Amino acid sequence: MEALFLTALGLLAYTYVGYFLLVFLITLVVRKRHHCDNAHTPSVSMVLSLHNEENLIAQRLDNFEALDYPDCELLLGDDCSTDRTREIIRERMARNPRIRFFPFDTHQGKTAVINTLVPQAKGEIIAFTDANTFYAPDAMRKMCRHFADAKVGSVSGRLLLKSATGVNTDDSYWQYETLLKRREGLLGVVLGANGGIYSMRKELFRPLKSDVIQIDDFIWPVSVYIHGYRGVYEAEAIANEEASPSVEAEFKRKVRIGTGDYRALIECRQLLLPWKGWIAFAFWSHKVLRWFAPFLLILVFVSSAFVAPWFFYLQCALYVAAAAGKLVSKQKHFLAKLLRVPYYFVGSNVALLIGFFKCATGRQKATWTQKTHRTA
Repeated sequence: MEALFLTALGLLAYTYVGYFLLVFLITLVVRKRHHCDNAHTPSVSMVLSLHNEENLIAQRLDNFEALDYPDCELLLGDDCSTDRTREIIRERMARNPRIRFFPFDTHQGKTAVINTLVPQAKGEIIAFTDANTFYAPDAMRKMCRHFADAKVGSVSGRLLLKSATGVNTDDSYWQYETLLKRREGLLGVVLGANGGIYSMRKELFRPLKSDVIQIDDFIWPVSVYIHGYRGVYEAEAIANEEASPSVEAEFKRKVRIGTGDYRALIECRQLLLPWKGWIAFAFWSHKVLRWFAPFLLILVFVSSAFVAPWFFYLQCALYVAAAAGKLVSKQKHFLAKLLRVPYYFVGSNVALLIGFFKCATGRQKATWTQKTHRTA
């Protein structure tokens, strides 16, 4: 029992803290470089799957037109919207031939829409984005300059989360993940991308099975490693997105992501082989252990009751604090900010646990319906 406790606790400590410290130390010595050319501007096709986005689509089209990039088209796939989304798009198309529209009259799901859009794209590079993500004017140039290197297969930009309410539950965790992405990038490793701002060579795109949940912003950018290419994290290619105002608002989304995470483990299993090098090291350390953290937490909780009662009570205090965080999650005072940390940590792992069982039982649908109001 003691060995079980120490092993599970050690793996948790490693994936959340030890791995970050190890990568930081390694990148003081090891740094992979590639060719980058600011004048390199390959043709780009931006693809966007939509569903009931009448509140955002006009601003999103404005943002596309404001991009400082010479050769970029926008492919919009409307996934059976029932509001004014299509009407707004058609009005804008009439005066901008770079906007191409693909309406779907049955609810397909994002993966199926993207699978259809990409083969229709004219660009050498596919740029992926979301309806509520807004690129900085130079973001496309910042990403595409890396494709001057023939071995770069995908580039992820940097997503800045903005809160409309002043409460950003992702803030501390998001800053930690962003910093970790920077350090992994120095090793030539990009484990997934920020869903609203990433790009890849069209020739490397492979359709995904669309009747199950897929985390496209993990699988597609990581799949380039399977073909012998590498990914790049470009911190200067910036996009903004509104963060969820509370953990409750994010919970269903995190369950969907959790379900897709375990699916991604199957899709990208080749990259777990030790001889894949840095990508395998990072995949195991940063993703696989993190995705199985809910089970490690359960093991630590149960085993500590027998071998380390003081640690068992410490965990009880953590879960009590998480419950208290739920009560004050929408408040802005210092104690609320403090309690949101355990609340976010516990909530995220509960979502992962639910996602695991949904993936194992096939109970999560590939389609979704937007139920929360989104603003620009």
